[in-house]
Amino acid sequence: MDHTFQYHSHIQEIPRIRKDIELVKEKLMIPDSEIQQLQLIIEELFSNIIRYAFQDEEKHLVEIGLMKREREIDIEIIDDGIPFNPLEYDAEPSVDPAAPDAGEIGLTLIRAFSSQITYNRKSGKNYLMVTKRIKHK
Repeated sequence: MDHTFQYHSHIQEIPRIRKDIELVKEKLMIPDSEIQQLQLIIEELFSNIIRYAFQDEEKHLVEIGLMKREREIDIEIIDDGIPFNPLEYDAEPSVDPAAPDAGEIGLTLIRAFSSQITYNRKSGKNYLMVTKRIKHK
């Protein structure tokens, strides 16, 4: 990955994630028109990990990597939470965004904004790779 960041498993890290994405956006030459979708993908995945992946009170790290290729950006997220393959999750999105299961809307958006998603579990860690096509300026 061109740029790799580590965050504590706490929802208060989201502003730091936004700041880090802003810092690398120019280096990766991501147009402003695409950065919001990229941020949404990363923030939604991160918040889902924080909410559901850890079943203890221990501190965990979530690693987020970004790599730009010709017309795509790869987002890799690694965590040591419980196994979860979002590709196998096929619930209908809730019509009420305030409902307890409203996170399903986020997975629907991630799928819509992504061109490819892959998941692997190895050595006790989840490896999620999301590829997003980038339109040039």
